[in-house]
Amino acid sequence: MSRSRAARWVIQIVLLLLSIGFLAPLVYIFFSSFKGPTEIFAVPQSILPREWTLENYLRVFGEGRFSTFYWNSVVITVAGVAITTVVASLAGYGFAKLPFRGQSVLLWLIVATLTVPLVIFLVPMFLMANAAGLLNTQLALIVTNVAVHLPFTILIMRASFLAIPREIEESATMDGAGVFRQWWSIMLPMARNGIVLTVIMTTYTTWGEYTLAKTLSPNPGGMPLTVGLTLLKSETWEFGLLGAVIVLAVLPPIIVFVVFQRYIVAGVAQGAIKG
Repeated sequence: MSRSRAARWVIQIVLLLLSIGFLAPLVYIFFSSFKGPTEIFAVPQSILPREWTLENYLRVFGEGRFSTFYWNSVVITVAGVAITTVVASLAGYGFAKLPFRGQSVLLWLIVATLTVPLVIFLVPMFLMANAAGLLNTQLALIVTNVAVHLPFTILIMRASFLAIPREIEESATMDGAGVFRQWWSIMLPMARNGIVLTVIMTTYTTWGEYTLAKTLSPNPGGMPLTVGLTLLKSETWEFGLLGAVIVLAVLPPIIVFVVFQRYIVAGVAQGAIKG
């Protein structure tokens, strides 16, 4: 018992130190975003601002380009997550509950796409977006992000639907419910963990995506926030302004995680068991 308790204490201390190491830069950036330019470079340094100011945040929202970057990120993320979740749930339900000829081959092809690096698709995506006149538009990034995220999210939703007992589906069929009615009214509520996991993972990756955005939106008008951050570099770094933008950038993913965190472990465990 004493060895077990000591091991538990060691693990907790290690996790605490790791948490401090990960959170320390974010805490420093958060407080720096409320400092003026002179205080950021003051010696000696202090974590808490001596004089709190909202100047950096007012500049972020006052300069039109950063408001545009933020809005682009919001639209791309919300639309991409919504489309990915709907399509992945439909495809996952089909693979899990509606057997069809060639199902195994198609499923393995979907799995095979996960082994292909994204960089291989950049040139074809750029050429297709250019030919369709979609460069520097939100639609180009929405479509490409959905295409990138669908293979993995389909597998997540398939695992969630496989975990639902077939007896429930048979009972719904006997009551006269069609395929679409079963998917919408019965299967989706019972696959809640998989849906939440899909939403969280797609939100994180879409909101923080850089490679596709840099390739398909090289001009400021269509840039999301991840690419727009690179425009903050001028002759000198404005660390207060940069800190304010970073705080605003990490806030939405943190909110999503806090709201849905209790579903993450259940969704991952369900996928591991049934995947």
